[in-house]
Amino acid sequence: MTTLIKKLLLIIIVISTQGFAQQSDYSKLDEFLNILNENDKLMATMTITKNNEEVYHKSIGFSNIETETLNDKGTKFRIGSITKAFTAVMIFQLIDEGKLTLETPLSEFFPQIPQSTGINISNLLNHSSGLYNITNAPEFREWMLLPSDQKMMLSRIVKYDLDFKSGEKTEYSNTNYILLGYIVEALDGSIYKESLNKRIVNKIDLKSTYYGGKINDKANESYSYQIENKYWKVTPETNMSNPGGAGAIVSTSSDLTLFMNALFNGKLISSSSFEVMKKTNNKEVCHGIFYANMNGVDLYASEGGIDGFQSMLIHVPLTKTTIALVANGLDFSKMRIMLSAFTASNGLPITLPNFTKIKLTEEQVKLYVGEYACEEVPYKLIFKANGNILLGAPEQSNLKELTPTKQHQFTFDTLGVVLDFYPETNLVKFTRGNNKPLIFKKL
Repeated sequence: MTTLIKKLLLIIIVISTQGFAQQSDYSKLDEFLNILNENDKLMATMTITKNNEEVYHKSIGFSNIETETLNDKGTKFRIGSITKAFTAVMIFQLIDEGKLTLETPLSEFFPQIPQSTGINISNLLNHSSGLYNITNAPEFREWMLLPSDQKMMLSRIVKYDLDFKSGEKTEYSNTNYILLGYIVEALDGSIYKESLNKRIVNKIDLKSTYYGGKINDKANESYSYQIENKYWKVTPETNMSNPGGAGAIVSTSSDLTLFMNALFNGKLISSSSFEVMKKTNNKEVCHGIFYANMNGVDLYASEGGIDGFQSMLIHVPLTKTTIALVANGLDFSKMRIMLSAFTASNGLPITLPNFTKIKLTEEQVKLYVGEYACEEVPYKLIFKANGNILLGAPEQSNLKELTPTKQHQFTFDTLGVVLDFYPETNLVKFTRGNNKPLIFKKL
């Protein structure tokens, strides 16, 4: 499970246990996303559904900056590793059809892979195989933009020994799902694209989801961008023959909510397979999706990134809420965006981003350095100076750079935190969103 998803799920579940307002209010979410757009922080579309009905959609930024083509509801994005959830569904469909089991060894398909007799389908699905993540290979950047076939990819995979014995631990690896995609092809006797259409796209009537190719802006496919010298710069395109079942799907935010809702409504796999799909091997990693639970509240998610594209898909069964974000340009916290969307969908206030920044001297920063304690919480806040930059975090956490927004005030936008210092009394007020402020005193 990525650190990003883990943090997001835990924060969302904490909010879930605090109770919800009756009426959702998306006006602030609109304002939040507009601010990101105006400050070149995000180009994307977002869709939210409740009880299987779409209740919110927002499109911002350009799908093609050169032609000034705007993103709209029909714009299609590469979704990266959310592809893995689609691949996992197809594997469970094959299990439902009796063509495969979770215990089937990898050696039945690829005996040339080292120690493949000890790796089974379940290990591939939940990232416990030990297979080296081929996208970490030193030469990955050399071949990612060029076409590959199965023979070429397997020749790369077999070069590496296992990182650990299968089943011993969990470690995310794209190799697992590249191989699962090949297994789908082998058992269906077709290419992945055809299996995807037959098994998922046509079954639940997804209008804009398919195996990607070279980006075609005439078909309303977006290019992806990264910020360089304060301007969006188009990124190179990974050849989609490389990520395959691990990351080659193109979709829209609307289609992703339809997919997630169909999965949780029992329209794609049997109830027994769905229960196995949701089963975790280390409290967080399921068989194709990720999971968190606190105080009885479940949340499931998937996340992706490829080239300059970023995506996230979450579902909360308790509130029957699904949120999908697909971005072709991101220079902000994806976690903060999804957290704000979830909060707004439950009628709770959100903190708007603030991009006002002032410059401080080294002497000014030293005013805030130290350890601060609060009687209401069991942890301290630690602040240290790095030249004219203030770093801060709760004790035993990694220090983060804080943004000075006005005199004696700093923000940490990733979590929507505002820190108001009162140097004359050695106090700092800690505020996050609409939560009750906490007062910490310098020790």
